[in-house]
Amino acid sequence: MLKKEVKPAKRQETTPALDRESKILNVMLNTSVLLMALMTDAFSDVFAKMASGMTQAIATGFGDAEKEPNTKKNMQQVETEFPKQMITQILQMKTDMKKQLRAKKDEIERKIADPKFDSGITIAEQYNFGVPNLTSDLDEQSLLKYIVLLKAQDARCTRMFQELMDWMKTINE
Repeated sequence: MLKKEVKPAKRQETTPALDRESKILNVMLNTSVLLMALMTDAFSDVFAKMASGMTQAIATGFGDAEKEPNTKKNMQQVETEFPKQMITQILQMKTDMKKQLRAKKDEIERKIADPKFDSGITIAEQYNFGVPNLTSDLDEQSLLKYIVLLKAQDARCTRMFQELMDWMKTINE
């Protein structure tokens, strides 16, 4: 009788739980990045609409009806390119903010020792949107999903974001 060869079970790789400091910094960083993204997106929408109106007015003013389809095509390109450019800028801002946090690590560690910083973790971890928590170091796709939820005015996401904004005000006091 042949013995069946038993292979040892593969060890599952588990990522270590983030420490308190990392979670706090991630919540603060991600909330700030999302706020900037929303503000940048709102500005982009206004700018795109304004530029579209101006371009159409100029094209019409010169009586160049043949160029109007090109104008519309160019404006559609601008409207689709803005979000790509926006996320690139947001990721760069996030990278810059991380560098600043690392540079002030000692000062930050002393400040976040205060228990009021734990509320941010609690707020972020009590919500589940099928996206990594704001306590994680979010990648581009996760940030975009949060932006979509906020732009769609998802009630739960909006509530969480408002709670985090209120929390951030208290830690700055």
